[in-house]
Amino acid sequence: MTLAHLTRRAFVATALLATTFVATACDDDDDPTGPRLTITETAVATPDLSTLVAALTAANLDETLDGDGPFTVFAPVNAAFTALPAGVVTNLLASGNAAILTKLLTFHVVPGRLEASQLTNGQVLTTVEGTQLTVSITGGQVRVGGALVTTADVDASNGVVHLIDGVLLGSLDIVDQATIRGFSSLVSAAGTAGLVTALRGGGTAGLTVFAPTNAAFAAIPGGAPSDPTTLANVLRLHVVGARALAASLSNGQTLATLQGPNLTVGIAGGNVTITGPSNSAGVTATDIVAKNGVIHVINTVILP
Repeated sequence: MTLAHLTRRAFVATALLATTFVATACDDDDDPTGPRLTITETAVATPDLSTLVAALTAANLDETLDGDGPFTVFAPVNAAFTALPAGVVTNLLASGNAAILTKLLTFHVVPGRLEASQLTNGQVLTTVEGTQLTVSITGGQVRVGGALVTTADVDASNGVVHLIDGVLLGSLDIVDQATIRGFSSLVSAAGTAGLVTALRGGGTAGLTVFAPTNAAFAAIPGGAPSDPTTLANVLRLHVVGARALAASLSNGQTLATLQGPNLTVGIAGGNVTITGPSNSAGVTATDIVAKNGVIHVINTVILP
C-alpha cells in the first residue's frame, strides 16, 4: 500500500472522528455535517464497499475518483462481488488483468452528478468506459444495467454514489469474460493462433463461443496443436458468427462455424450436446453474456 493510500485512510478516520465530535457537541439548531469526503474516501469509509475499494486500488482508479469530477458512481456492495462465480474476483484483482478490471470499473462511472431524482425510466447513460447503461424504473425500484439501486444519493465532494446489488459486466468482451472465468487454456490458445482480435469482434451480429474447459484442452489426444495455423483451424470450429443464447438452441439445429463445417445441436432429457466433424461435446454451462456475444461451456475440444 502506498503512502498516499495510508494518508487518505488516516484522513478519512480523522474526518469521521471530527464529524462525530461536531455532531455530539453542537446544538440541535447547528449544522453537524463536518467535512465532505471524496468518492474514494466515501467508499473507504463504507464497510460494505471494501471489495470495491480493493478493486479501485488494484486498478489505480482510487486517485482518479479523488479528483475534481464530478462523477456518478454505481457502486457494487461486497455481496455483489461475492455473488460472482468462484475465482472471478481473484482473477479480476490479478496484476495481469488490470486492463480488464479498469474496463469493468469505469463501466460503473458516469461523468457528471446524477442524483436519483434525475434518473428516468429508459434513460441511457454513457459511462466513462464508453459503453452505455440503461436505467429502468418499475414500482419505485431503480435498476441500472440490471442491478438494483439499494442506497441512493450518497453525497461526496466530487459527485454522488449509488450502491447497487450487482457487478456490471456489460463492458467485457468474450476474451475478457473467458479470462476472468478461468478459461486460461482457451485464451492462451487464441493468442497462439492469432485469434484474440477476432474474438473481441463480431460486429452487430456478435459471436457465440463454445468454450472448452482447461481440462478439455488437457485431454486432447497428443495435446493441443502447437502449430498456429492448425490450432486456429481447431478454435474456429468453436465459434459461430452470431449470438445464440441457450433459449434459441433446438434439437437438430445446425450452426455455421467460422471454420466452415457446421456444428449440430442435440437436446435430450435436458442435456445439450454439440457435435462437430469428428466428435461431440457436452454443454456444462450456458449464457455467459459478453459485450460482443455469448459463451457456452463445453467439456471436450471439438476436433476437425
